[in-house]
Amino acid sequence: MTSIFFAMGSTFTFATASLYFAEFSKKLSPVWMNYFKACIAFLCFVLTILIFQIPITINSGGVLLLVLSGVTGLMIGDIFLMSAFAHLGSGRVLMIFGFQPLILGVASYFLFNETFEWHRLVAVIFFVMCIASFSLESFKEKGDWELKGIFFGVAGVFLDACGVLMTKKAFESNADLSPFVANAIRSGATMFGFFLVSLLIPKIIQLKAPFLTLTAREKKLAVGASALGGFVALACYLNAIRYGHLATISAIAGTSPLFATVFEIIKGRKKMTKYLGFAIVSFVIGFVILFNH
Repeated sequence: MTSIFFAMGSTFTFATASLYFAEFSKKLSPVWMNYFKACIAFLCFVLTILIFQIPITINSGGVLLLVLSGVTGLMIGDIFLMSAFAHLGSGRVLMIFGFQPLILGVASYFLFNETFEWHRLVAVIFFVMCIASFSLESFKEKGDWELKGIFFGVAGVFLDACGVLMTKKAFESNADLSPFVANAIRSGATMFGFFLVSLLIPKIIQLKAPFLTLTAREKKLAVGASALGGFVALACYLNAIRYGHLATISAIAGTSPLFATVFEIIKGRKKMTKYLGFAIVSFVIGFVILFNH
């Protein structure tokens, strides 16, 4: 039950933050948004560890797994994710995350001996219908299937799943590992990775200059969204996967598109259309199949 509580907390906070990730990815760049988010998250995790004196108990193998997890999922994967946000909007991109329970379910079956039920394949059919629906919507509106945005989203989901699996493996081999320490290592690896790349191509990856172009209100929103989506959401999610069934936790996280889509409609960024309505219904059916079996 505790893992479900953490999973729902992660879902709600990330769905909220994703609205602003989409905004700043479009205004500045997906790379900047991801780099900035990693810096804020790393600072928050380190401060939490120092303030609450959380013990750092992890072997070298666990450190390596978390570093690879950070670079794969939070650095490279989230660049694709932020790019997809800029193209499709947060609600539609998060619907693509419906595929993640299948990826994690199959992988967990082989890596962690967790059970895998084949009804998940039925759920995936509904998720495909969901993606096809908002792709058709884009084609009707713009004459473009938005295949580029969908590709970015699928790539981001796959790489994020790889990062989650490596993180789960690190917890399996380090029973006393704190999720805050794990996240500090992951976000630190992401931040350091961006820093190294910025030394090689400074014209493409900058942190300070784009931030200074924002208004005072936008700066506060960027910091707040990064703390919410990079610190709070990740802390809740790693607590969930540490104690819970990986595929089930991922399925719970699949509710985030509903939150994000509702928020987008409330803020006036999206209008309810028949295509979006069909996508939501398809998503809900697929999610119910995943969660109730």
